[in-house]
Amino acid sequence: MTGPAARRQPPPLSGWQLAAAVSPRPVVRVAALDDTGRALNSYPDTAQVNGPAPDRPYAVHLTDNRGRYTLLGFDLDTRHGPVTADLARLHALLDRARLPHVTCASGPGGGRHVWVALAEPVTAAVVAGIARGLAGMLPSLDTAPLLNPRTGALRPPGAPHRSGGASQVIAGDTRTLLHPTAVTSQVLTLAGLIAHDQAIAAADTAAASIGTDEHGHPYLPGERRPLPARSQAALTTPLPPGTDASAVLAAVLCGAARARWRLADIAALLPTAPGLEHARTERTSTGRIPRPPADQRRILAHHWRRCLAHVAAAPGATAAAMADDPTFEPRCATTAAAVAHTQRRADASPGRWAQPGGPADRRVLDVLCELVLAAVSCDIELDIRRLSHLTGIGRDTARVALHRLAGDGWITRTQAAQGIHAAHWALNTPPAPLSTPSITNGRSQAATRPGGPSQLCAAWRSHLRERTSTIAHDVFTPAGLGHHTARVYQTLTTTATSSTDLGTALGYPPGRTREYLEQLAATGLAQHRTAGWSRPPTDRRDTTARTLGCAGILAARQRRHHIERQAWQWWLDELAWRRASRAQQRRTPGHDQQALPLPGLLPSRHHRGAHPTRPGGRADFRAALNHVRTDDARQRAAS
Repeated sequence: MTGPAARRQPPPLSGWQLAAAVSPRPVVRVAALDDTGRALNSYPDTAQVNGPAPDRPYAVHLTDNRGRYTLLGFDLDTRHGPVTADLARLHALLDRARLPHVTCASGPGGGRHVWVALAEPVTAAVVAGIARGLAGMLPSLDTAPLLNPRTGALRPPGAPHRSGGASQVIAGDTRTLLHPTAVTSQVLTLAGLIAHDQAIAAADTAAASIGTDEHGHPYLPGERRPLPARSQAALTTPLPPGTDASAVLAAVLCGAARARWRLADIAALLPTAPGLEHARTERTSTGRIPRPPADQRRILAHHWRRCLAHVAAAPGATAAAMADDPTFEPRCATTAAAVAHTQRRADASPGRWAQPGGPADRRVLDVLCELVLAAVSCDIELDIRRLSHLTGIGRDTARVALHRLAGDGWITRTQAAQGIHAAHWALNTPPAPLSTPSITNGRSQAATRPGGPSQLCAAWRSHLRERTSTIAHDVFTPAGLGHHTARVYQTLTTTATSSTDLGTALGYPPGRTREYLEQLAATGLAQHRTAGWSRPPTDRRDTTARTLGCAGILAARQRRHHIERQAWQWWLDELAWRRASRAQQRRTPGHDQQALPLPGLLPSRHHRGAHPTRPGGRADFRAALNHVRTDDARQRAAS
């Protein structure tokens, strides 16, 4: 703005003047000093807002004297987690809720403060719900100021930092803090958006956490453990008359799922275990009668799928696991520390991921870290097709990436693939006891944030899932913009960043960085302003994929892998059938079930019949694939 209108603009306020103007109380909190006169990260003293500016760091309360929030202050700390990614996600949520916000570089350490001023005060309960919801989505967020309506405070724009410098505005207009327009309904919208995103993330995480065994039955990856005491009692205690057998079966199956059992482990106990009575027998008016063997297996498999899905997605799954397994929290601490170490090392080596094959390697490493957290074990069995689905890269690319990472010392193959089992991989971690400074506690202007190892695992999983899902998209396949461009898009946020800073963070030379940025800008996935490069506020990946003609590539790949799995299961069932005795193979006359139970459930052999063979009896895998592909196409057309 130029001319008379610009000259009528009032001069900008100093940091202290701004603090006095936005403070909901007549006093602010002031930092204590040590014996040498150095400011501490403790704010026990106060200063009147109508008095002189303190000579040390100060923080404004977020609530008024009645404990109602008139300011929302989001403190993102690099000691807790990945600030850049969390800032982008927080900005997106605030934009969707139409809440004007101001972002500050809080000090020399790379932290960020995001401020929202409210025209209508909101209750502490509403803000606490927002803070707890964001805690699982933004690992770097220190929730303490938002959970303490009595003393919660944050250094405002312009306030000095104890290590030097001051909080500086880097995005937004401070006039939105002086003249707030945000009302209660917008804050409630933000709470609703957080709950909605949490529900979607929980569903995605549950789906990503579930593996599939050689017979197509789901299971939770991880080391098998003894059944929890309550589930063991339900399994072995005879059922008193009138007991709900289905409830007892659910207790057994949920405990088995948490203990990382598989359906075959339970099926082996089906003939005799009292807790499996509901699957073994049927209730009638005259008492319980045996079910046919095929029905027993079908009902057991049905209830197993339901219980496992419940355990994977239930909000109380972590609490239940902690109650049933005293080793749960220590294992969470170990895996979270291993992931933190790996991610810090990876972030400190940007050039490693900028070389040919590097983007695929980093995607695989991130997903491996996510699965380690899901399994609560640093050593996991990993199927390359599943890895392909989660990363958005081809299965062969994923396989090669695993071996490259192992060759460079990032991971170790602890067990080779054997028959129906995939290879086991483990993160390489320091020999010394691990600590977790990345997302552990840190101090703000209030008390230390709550949370233990399980919350730390959840925070890391949320961050890694967000990071990988951003680029596991059709538009970033080789038929679209490619994997290197995906890395640039992944690093962009809604806050403008210079191409120089992006190149440094990514390990690309300036010319190559600008080339990728221009590709993103040409397709609407990046925008350039005076302050630098940023993501547009609207997600345009789907539209861009359709424009580039690459939409549907990942879905088609998943269908292809699904067909390959079914064909492989068919062959495994065929082998089990061939190894079975004639008595086991013989069917009861007039019935469509076996007289004796076979190893496994053999669903493919029962549904499709004998596996195709070549002359001489050798398997004809091409014919089997074609058969399964035709079957799959027919089913999709019918649906």
